[in-house]
Amino acid sequence: MCLIGTIYIIFPISPSIKHVTLVDGKFEFNNKPFYPIVLNYTVSLQTDGKDFWACSYKGYNPNAEFKYNTKETSQNQLRADMILIKDLGFNTVRIVGIGEPFINEEKNDELSINSYLANIRDSSIILSNDEAVFSYFQKIEDLLSIIDNAGLKAIFLLKTTPNNNSSNFLLRKFSFYFKDNATILALDLFNEPLYFDKPEKNKNEVYEIVKHWRKTVKIYAPQILVTIGLEGLREVFRWDPNILAIDFISYHPYEYEPEQVRNEIYWYGKYTEKPWIIGETAIPADNDSVTYEEQRLFAKHTLEQTYNCNGVGYSWWQYKDVDWHKYHATFLGVLNWNGETINPKGDSVFGTVKPVAKEFGTFNPNAKKDSCLCLDNYYNYSQSKDFKLTGFILDKNNAPIEGAVILGWNENWSHSYHTITKKDGSFELLGSYPFYHWMASATKYTTIRSDINPDTAKVVNTISTIDLGNLKIEYLSFLK
Repeated sequence: MCLIGTIYIIFPISPSIKHVTLVDGKFEFNNKPFYPIVLNYTVSLQTDGKDFWACSYKGYNPNAEFKYNTKETSQNQLRADMILIKDLGFNTVRIVGIGEPFINEEKNDELSINSYLANIRDSSIILSNDEAVFSYFQKIEDLLSIIDNAGLKAIFLLKTTPNNNSSNFLLRKFSFYFKDNATILALDLFNEPLYFDKPEKNKNEVYEIVKHWRKTVKIYAPQILVTIGLEGLREVFRWDPNILAIDFISYHPYEYEPEQVRNEIYWYGKYTEKPWIIGETAIPADNDSVTYEEQRLFAKHTLEQTYNCNGVGYSWWQYKDVDWHKYHATFLGVLNWNGETINPKGDSVFGTVKPVAKEFGTFNPNAKKDSCLCLDNYYNYSQSKDFKLTGFILDKNNAPIEGAVILGWNENWSHSYHTITKKDGSFELLGSYPFYHWMASATKYTTIRSDINPDTAKVVNTISTIDLGNLKIEYLSFLK
């Protein structure tokens, strides 16, 4: 670390290198507005036993097997994909996979990243010394060069583990190495903590962790922006968007209930205090169970809602259909597995572009904004009527808190519903099963939770109901 610090002082960042910046809460590039239209793209590593290199994810290829197995042919495939992505109307890719090393706790938190020999996950590249890390970064640099040559920017997912020295080491090294790489729009430091932050942390712990990460990046790479990918408004209980010391929020809403995505976007626009983008969203479509037209309309409506609710960017998950054994995960791509597409350079790309791509190519980020829609089912997406929790969420002075979130679970914690408080702090949480546990919070406020016995419910207007009364939460003391 001392060596890096010394080099940083001797070789300061060149002011002539132009990065994407945030000005008054909006992105700019070369002093012009820049609205990121982003496609998530997974990158793997291949090896021939002597060298290794970045390559397109195995699952993007026919039969989920690598089509190419040399450095030259693999990089040509990446170039062909990036040129096509640019032609479809995207200006940014979010790179996942290659920046997510494994931490082996049994070997003193040793860092490693998997590579493939042909179609076999053959070996792990150990990132235990400067030479190995430097070589790994060179492969990422080659990837970024291909992205840049296609006219794209990159949001790079660099998996960062809280309170881990090896992870912090990699973050320092990465930030310094890529400090002048203007292809990088932002570093995405954590993907969906709601699912992957173990053990769970409280808001104070999260605040300190993220503050440390940001400080690290900004010491070594002050021009690179920092983001974190939040699952959605349910992160408010711990990874509260308004306590994170980052440049912008990346939200990942999905359509698990009717109109969930547009409803969540309304909440983001009303309660997020810093710039935000959609970092992932999509619905699956195979043109059978779900038609391509339904997928296209979902993209159109959510892109419009994002823009109208003051989101400053939008991302689709993901580049191509995959075979992940479940319908929802398999058919989210912009390309399917049928036929081939010829990109503007004449290169053949496996798969056919779905109609959803049209929405990204025709979107106008300079259009006049329309209303940020509050839909009829905003407070209860599914409108279930089998069980209900009611009450009010108040601050310590008994003032109502609007926009607070309350979540209820079934007995074994496997399913849940949530709702939002109204202006008077009231809520009605409806579910299709009895609730046994609940949790409540609001952005910049404490989180409270408890268990309940559904047998104590009273029938009110034919619905089994438990009134939780006045629930009090307090403004976070470390923000005062």
